Amino acid sequence: MHSHYKRQTYYPQRPYYCYPPYPQPHYRQYPDVDDTVFIQSVESFQGIAKDAITILNRLSNRKFAHQLMTLAQQGKQQEVDQLMKSIGVNAPIKTSFTPSGLKIEIDALSQGSPCCNLSMYLKWGD
Repeated sequence: MHSHYKRQTYYPQRPYYCYPPYPQPHYRQYPDVDDTVFIQSVESFQGIAKDAITILNRLSNRKFAHQLMTLAQQGKQQEVDQLMKSIGVNAPIKTSFTPSGLKIEIDALSQGSPCCNLSMYLKWGD
């Protein structure tokens, strides 16, 4: 009789990796957050947002809108600026216009330096 011996099955071993299979988070020290300037900017922006509502309310008056559009159509920038100033908001207003619309920019200061800007573009033609 022949002796029976079992044949061993060979299973290749998985390679050993020296690096982790998933990226490890990179921890970095950040300085403490100081939100003072940001909060001041937000508060200043709230003021120009209120000014924007006042401006929009005035522009929705047909007589005022007609007068503004007439002056703009005639290219009278100085008169347009004067009319916009007559609205009586706190922040300075910059106004520019084209045949198709009106652009209004309102800037605000916080602690004496520029912090925020609100721009509106209102279409009035094609």
